[in-house]
Amino acid sequence: MLDYDKTQPLIFIHIPKTAGTSVRSIFEQWFGGELFFHYYIEALNEMPIRHNIFEKNHDQQAAVVYGHFNRRRNFGVEDYYPNAKQFITLLRDPLETRISTYFYLQKVAHGWSKYPEPHDPDLQNYLRNNKSVMLNFFPRKVTFENYKEIIEKYFIEIGVVENIELSMENIATKLQKPYNNGMLERLNVTERDQSVTEELRNIFIESNELEYTVYNYVKSNYFDINGKISKKCL
Repeated sequence: MLDYDKTQPLIFIHIPKTAGTSVRSIFEQWFGGELFFHYYIEALNEMPIRHNIFEKNHDQQAAVVYGHFNRRRNFGVEDYYPNAKQFITLLRDPLETRISTYFYLQKVAHGWSKYPEPHDPDLQNYLRNNKSVMLNFFPRKVTFENYKEIIEKYFIEIGVVENIELSMENIATKLQKPYNNGMLERLNVTERDQSVTEELRNIFIESNELEYTVYNYVKSNYFDINGKISKKCL
């Protein structure tokens, strides 16, 4: 992966339901006034603001943009910042991400002017009819042929929620920022009241083969072949 160049803009891709709200508070501490946000305002149906991150005169610290970048909804990286060259993100098991998204939408989307995806009150049907959208947030279109190249060419670090503390330690080290256990708060957590059968879990994994290929490739940096947490990834 890349070494961080603080004189060039950095983008943190906040994939929904991957601890991004909690991590954002730490980035606010790290970057202060150089941190800019990129979020679609669902309640008002408004696109994110485009920041002039390449036109600023940065002698020391370039701008950092943090937020959702969704190619499918026309506010992806290539739509807004096609010249950006360094990224950080966190991944989570695609099924767990989808389940968490379902319960989050059940909780908040009734107040939005436009529902972002097909609505279904039953979790089982929702998972059958909605694939993972994880790769829509990547800076370039991902395929089986190019996913390793994209990860190594564009990313400074990709962490995993399942090993969040080590992920944040690695991100902090790459960015030369302070981090210690306890800094990360659990924010924007949604309760669940439905479960998923093992059969449906397997169906979902099979129908999202590319997403799991990418996720497992990244996850292998944080877990050994026996599924035990690695002690260090750098």
